[in-house]
Amino acid sequence: MAENTTFLLVHGSWHGAWCWQPVQEKLVELGFTSLAIDLPGHGLNASLPSSFLQRPLDPAAFASEASPLAEVGIEVFSEAVLAGARKARASGADRVIAVGHSMGGVPLTFAAARHPELFDGVVYLAALAPTPGKPAGAYLELEDQHNNSKLGSAIMADPVQIGALRIDPRSTDARYLSAYKEAMSADTTEDRDGAIMHLLTPDAPVSIYGEIAEFEPGFALLNRHYILCTEDQTVMPSTSRAIVDDMNSAWPGKTTELVELKASHSALLSQPKKLAEILASIAGS
Repeated sequence: MAENTTFLLVHGSWHGAWCWQPVQEKLVELGFTSLAIDLPGHGLNASLPSSFLQRPLDPAAFASEASPLAEVGIEVFSEAVLAGARKARASGADRVIAVGHSMGGVPLTFAAARHPELFDGVVYLAALAPTPGKPAGAYLELEDQHNNSKLGSAIMADPVQIGALRIDPRSTDARYLSAYKEAMSADTTEDRDGAIMHLLTPDAPVSIYGEIAEFEPGFALLNRHYILCTEDQTVMPSTSRAIVDDMNSAWPGKTTELVELKASHSALLSQPKKLAEILASIAGS
């Protein structure tokens, strides 16, 4: 089964295909192929605000400059996922299982909702996702999520004003970097943290969280799994459970299986071996 299965790996906000490398190495050891993609405006496709490139940083300019991603909507993002699925099929994959981390769960869902025939399964890793009649952003307003997620302290501009969620991964402010790490990757090693911060990009689109997905009937038949990170301080575990509950209410005939992993939000960087083993198990189920 491993020979015919390709994992399509979709990163979250500010990341790129690079963040999946530790997991891909473990998947190879387990006999699986994988394809990691860069979403628009991320990774090697990065679109950077000019104020981000000016150092020392001008906080006022950084907080007010419109994002290059402000006009990039869910259609463009989901098309990138579909292109990845088609590429995996063209490369000989009989089965394609898409894995979306964090924000990546949103374009993954829109892609699979429109063209479920391109996928054999979808996996959400500490991810947000739309459900029937409910945009992904609705889950950001849940009480526990709104009150206790620690990511807000890393956001450096009004998302409505600039059209993006903006962070400063090049900051030299130790308190800022500590707050970001606590929210996103409390369990990554210090020797890896510096490299991670230098690979991150500052902007991620915000409009995609308000979009309603239309689901083709085939989506209800897909194998769906959600990997909940128990130590997550970005997407709260209660938020993950709420998404799974809504999926199961919408599609009771094919429930979304919940798997727990003791890890921070960035489990793909802190627990790549365990995550790869979970994915291999899902592929074999």
